Amino acid sequence: MTRYPRIILHAGLHKTGTTSVQENCARHAGLLLQHGIVYPSFSLRDRRINNHSDPLAGVFSSRPLAYGMVRRQGVEDDPTVAISAFTEQFDAILAEPGGETLLLSAEMVADFNPDDVGALKKRLLEATDRLQVIAYVRSPESSLASILQQRALAGFAGKPQDLTDVVRNRFERLRRAFPDTLELQNFHQAVLHPGGLVAHFLELIGLSRSTVESLDFSHANSRVSAEAYRLIEAINLAYPHGSSEQHGVKRHYHDMRSLQALPGQTFRIDASEDPELVAALARESAWLERALGWPFPAPSTEAGGELWQLPTLLELEAAIGRLDSAPLRRCATDALQTQARAIESDNPGNAAILRFIASKLDKSGDCPTALALDRLGADHFKFAALQFEQVAPETAYYLMSLAGELRPDAPFINERIRHYRDKLGQK
Repeated sequence: MTRYPRIILHAGLHKTGTTSVQENCARHAGLLLQHGIVYPSFSLRDRRINNHSDPLAGVFSSRPLAYGMVRRQGVEDDPTVAISAFTEQFDAILAEPGGETLLLSAEMVADFNPDDVGALKKRLLEATDRLQVIAYVRSPESSLASILQQRALAGFAGKPQDLTDVVRNRFERLRRAFPDTLELQNFHQAVLHPGGLVAHFLELIGLSRSTVESLDFSHANSRVSAEAYRLIEAINLAYPHGSSEQHGVKRHYHDMRSLQALPGQTFRIDASEDPELVAALARESAWLERALGWPFPAPSTEAGGELWQLPTLLELEAAIGRLDSAPLRRCATDALQTQARAIESDNPGNAAILRFIASKLDKSGDCPTALALDRLGADHFKFAALQFEQVAPETAYYLMSLAGELRPDAPFINERIRHYRDKLGQK
């Protein structure tokens, strides 16, 4: 039987740039092949799949519904469609080596149970002279922030406390499964490579520095803002994915896309809100540092910026309005009212804007803008604007403009609008 001299299995870990690695390996598959490295793409129903997690889960999982492959690939009605397609394609890839090295990238392998990962390992060893398993490890605190965002976008409403030790557990599963072939990499050091993590990975698998420097890389999985996370979390608590029979709202895997793009402050795990969670993450980090032999960066203590600033406010109405269904939009609108109450004492001006946006969304189609404004009170916007004019003229201009929509003939309001417009260079 023809064998690959080398098979590389890039096994994550999760939230260590795996999507960027996969997309760029597929993008530069031709160049990789020139260097003897085969990076295959799978396909299902005319869709190209560059992340090998679902194909390998389809081939090696002993339970068709395990690991989320069925849901992600949209084959809930008949999982055998995906399983058969992935098995046929995987068999062909192993049967006819197209290069010296086969490169597979599947972070989901770190979640495989012992039987499934054992079956995968056995098959790969049968097809190669040398199996090399690569995994990047990221600090638990940094990983958890990213995992929470990913789960929120997928429609899950879980507790952060339920995700402690997830990095440790995945690391231990890989170490048990591949004791002699596992090569661990420090994610935090890798991202400092002049070309970033993808460049680090490509050099690690054998490409020269000069070859890597000639490539341009795309980046995937932008982070969710703290403001977007609050809205998505509220929606998921009311209408979690997988519970449509109970709440009656159909959820889709990527139905939070419009909120994902909402600008705002960086999402962080707030130590002041959950000191027990932070302590658990510290214990997990200490255990991993001993096992790995390298330290993680200290958890960030930098205070986040103030939420619900002007760039976020300007995009809010459109982002919520693009949600797929009325129940999701109503839930997000209610969440704006909750956020307005939370910031009322510290930032009454922005709280008023949140209420105004919520009112417009709530009454969209059956209430003129002026009436929605009137319910909040023009004076509220006017006096809020005056509080902001020294420290945040853009916010002051926005607030006073809202007051002007309600009282277009008010001399003082119009004078301040002109003043702010001139100060900001607006026409």
